[in-house]
Amino acid sequence: MFRVAKLEAFYPYPPEKVWKAIANRSSLAKWLMENDFEPRLGHKFCFQSQLPGLNEVIYCEVLKLVEPYELAYSWQDNVMESPSIVNWILTPVDGGTQLHLEHRGYQQDAIAISQPKRPTQSWQAQLTHQVLVSDRISESQQLGSILLNSYFSGKWEYLINDKLAEVLAQETQDNFALS
Repeated sequence: MFRVAKLEAFYPYPPEKVWKAIANRSSLAKWLMENDFEPRLGHKFCFQSQLPGLNEVIYCEVLKLVEPYELAYSWQDNVMESPSIVNWILTPVDGGTQLHLEHRGYQQDAIAISQPKRPTQSWQAQLTHQVLVSDRISESQQLGSILLNSYFSGKWEYLINDKLAEVLAQETQDNFALS
């Protein structure tokens, strides 16, 4: 069974500008993670996790590349049985770009937490709570990927709505200052 994170966001910038933020190594490092990404079909690259206390590597491969409208890559850390898939679609709309993100992964690769998500908590606080709960789960149960679970439990929302929006605004401001 799959677990899916689907997000939509509007940015008041053309698709080429949003594309640069999701398909450029230095821009990705500003809002997502350090990486060695190259926008090239079949390119294998890694994201280096920035979660406190977790030094994880996410192994990826570019699966689809239609510049500046669609990007898909696999996503697999050391504890995942099979890769999940991250798909970005950028659609030009009046006044900017509609971004659609879909991250699809196998249910068994994410931590099964019985307590409901607390919408008032940050994704960091939720992850800390999940780690504490997962410490109490018997070792015979498959825990799956803590890192993957954090993305399905609110981290994508935070990154897309806050960090990516900040990077786009800052890069626009920097470009304006240079002209």
